[in-house]
Amino acid sequence: MRIGSISQGKTKCDSCGLAVPYAERYLIVKEKDDIENEEGELRRYCVKCARDRGYVRTRVEKGETIVTFFPEAAKLIETKTEGEGEGAQAEKEKVPGERAEKEEAGDEQKDKG
Repeated sequence: MRIGSISQGKTKCDSCGLAVPYAERYLIVKEKDDIENEEGELRRYCVKCARDRGYVRTRVEKGETIVTFFPEAAKLIETKTEGEGEGAQAEKEKVPGERAEKEEAGDEQKDKG
């Protein structure tokens, strides 16, 4: 189980022992014998130590590097955005036509009134 959290300034990394600064991200994970396991103990890792242990994934989105502790979610987001490309474009193309029809209908009603 992985939980991404934001430090209140009192959290210490269980790997390096350093305090995680206020408002910085850290990972809470259940581990047993240094392996992620639901029956293990809760461990807290700063981003650097989480990256060293292989819990951090990065991807580039709109020219910005995104860091995530949840690789499954990152895969879903990538799949979703790739699949939306054509559908979103088709939807965008529909909207102006619908707007034009509504505007024409509105103009006709103004002419009648």
